[in-house]
Amino acid sequence: MNQSHRSRVNDACNASVFALVIVLAALLYIFGAAMSGDTAGLTQSVTGAEVFDTRNVP
Repeated sequence: MNQSHRSRVNDACNASVFALVIVLAALLYIFGAAMSGDTAGLTQSVTGAEVFDTRNVP
């Protein structure tokens, strides 16, 4: 395997890992916002989701 081919394979692996990290970060942000209840609109947009406001419950 020559050096040029190996370099292209490494570049492709690096690009796919970078894309995976971006997708996982976006999913973490979306699910984190939905779970924390920061945005009621985001939680209500999930089909069948029920919103319970428990911030002022003793």
